[in-house]
Amino acid sequence: VTFNTLVMDSELAQAVELLDTLDDLAPDGVIVQDLGVARVIREHFPSLALHASTQMAAHNPDGARALANAGFSRVVLARELTIKEMAEITRSCGIETEVFIHGALCYSVSGLCLFSSVTSGRSGNRGRCAYCCREAFTKAGCSSAAASAESYPFSMRDLCLAPVLGQIVAAGVSSLKIEGRMKSPLYVASVTDYYRRKLDGRLTPDDERALAQDLQTVFSRPWTRLYAEGPETPPDKIIDPNFIGHRGALIGHMQALIRERDGTRWLRLTTERPLEKHDGIQVEQTGGGKPFGFAVNRMRQAGGRDTAITQPAGSAVDIALPDGDLPPLPPGAPVFCAASQAVRRRYTFTSLREADLCPGRPADIEVILSPAGITAKARAQSSGDRVVAAETSLAFPLAPSRQPDQTRAAVLKCFERTGGSGWRLGKLTVEDPHGCYAPPSKLNELRRALLDRLTAAWDEARALERAGALNAICRDPARSAANVQPERAVNWTLKLRVGSPLPSPACLRGIGAVVLGIGHSDAALVEAAAETLRAAGAERGITLALPLLTRAHEEPALRATVSYLIGKGWRRWECADLAGVQMLADFGMRPWSADWSLYALNRCAARELAAAGFRRFVLSPEIADNEAAALAQAIGTDSYAPETPVPVPEFTVYRHT
Repeated sequence: VTFNTLVMDSELAQAVELLDTLDDLAPDGVIVQDLGVARVIREHFPSLALHASTQMAAHNPDGARALANAGFSRVVLARELTIKEMAEITRSCGIETEVFIHGALCYSVSGLCLFSSVTSGRSGNRGRCAYCCREAFTKAGCSSAAASAESYPFSMRDLCLAPVLGQIVAAGVSSLKIEGRMKSPLYVASVTDYYRRKLDGRLTPDDERALAQDLQTVFSRPWTRLYAEGPETPPDKIIDPNFIGHRGALIGHMQALIRERDGTRWLRLTTERPLEKHDGIQVEQTGGGKPFGFAVNRMRQAGGRDTAITQPAGSAVDIALPDGDLPPLPPGAPVFCAASQAVRRRYTFTSLREADLCPGRPADIEVILSPAGITAKARAQSSGDRVVAAETSLAFPLAPSRQPDQTRAAVLKCFERTGGSGWRLGKLTVEDPHGCYAPPSKLNELRRALLDRLTAAWDEARALERAGALNAICRDPARSAANVQPERAVNWTLKLRVGSPLPSPACLRGIGAVVLGIGHSDAALVEAAAETLRAAGAERGITLALPLLTRAHEEPALRATVSYLIGKGWRRWECADLAGVQMLADFGMRPWSADWSLYALNRCAARELAAAGFRRFVLSPEIADNEAAALAQAIGTDSYAPETPVPVPEFTVYRHT
């Protein structure tokens, strides 16, 4: 179950309520991004298995090891990794790995994009992305019309790792993930069918080609393997800058636009796949943008008079165009099948019925019959250590049974009928030493009363546990209300990178601290920049910031740089992710400050950072002023707000525009 959104401090009570429900439902795992949510699960719902969301941007062995040390049993790796990197993390980090193999891609590394939040107020880190990267943009300052035309420079192709699926399986990953957010049941059916058959080795090359095209008719942008085969993939194989949205399966190219005397207009092509009435067609437009789409309402052999319901692959076909204005449709334009009736018929869907579902949590029930009446006892245990019991009795005389060997079957029949109570029968024990007859009406009455009492006891126990969790979560670990200090003057922190212009001594006046991002610069350059800042008057504190992204091939050089600087006495370090925390721990160091990407939007996340050694953290630019003030009041930890960063991609858009 995905719980991979960031949680504000004011939402902690709702989060605990939902986690308690999940604990009751006992899923195989909970996918988490928020460090505070992970802390709550570890401390109060330990039976829930923690899976690290791809939103945590785990992209190297240090990050995966840090997650394993934090109690996560599985990590969903960043989509940008190579198969070699996937294999290294899987082999060496002591944590299960899950990788995306198909579906939509973000321009930014997942979890590191604030584009939607800043431009629309809808945070991608809270499940509300407005998909700004799919919008059209124009280049500023261009004089020619061609250069200033709209394009989609941030719109990614769809991931498809089917061609390298065998290599991914050989890498030892535990789970393959398909992006299916906001997709139809037909999409889910077709994409899982495709990959299941491929995993099982049940596809000939021709079968695979046909099944892949069928999938494309349901929903597909152009496909990319991203960096699975290596980091050298050029941007034009990753970005689709000219067209937007679902394309379909390529079936040919427009040969001619036929106009008849009655006003009917026909699109002529030779189709590479069978077509039938009501299929969907899309034609790429010369100027780019959204393809021109329409349904096949009338179709005939090219130049013929009679319309047909179907046309086989390889046929020269005329397809009637819709009435009204048409965009330019030049010969040679690619034509796609964007919806296939044949594919829709191939997959059947059964409506979900409550009767098909497991009716509730199991309860072990003991029924005791005696001449004076019936007693029933119930006992239920959650996936954790919660045990709840209930008991009820009906006092009335029971006559001897004429068929005592049938008593247990009669009791079983009644107590299996749990209906919508939220319970199902677990183990049934029947004690009937006197061979009594229990009327079914009385057994049903007893069952209803028993399950009502069990539900009340269960709800009470849950409420007490939730209250206990909230009391523990909302306590003030740092200071009491009496110790809250009056409002302090703002302290300014200057953050800059190695290689950027260094400020003069005059510029440093009034600056409380300086954070120097070392990137992947040479140790000597970092040391020189830091010493220059120190000489310019930044004596009050220089913190060296580790880079946000460090790929496996960059790690040895970064470790050498960090080791050198620690040896030179540099002790204050800022981390942008858990990989940095792990790297410092390997050198016996604890971090000083956390960058915004180690999101701390609630007190539990702040406590998690404090437990890792952080003395201060950067507030996320997404946090509202009132939430930030309340959080600072609750935790008493130094924090500061940064300028809003741009999306963090693996490559930059200017390389291909």
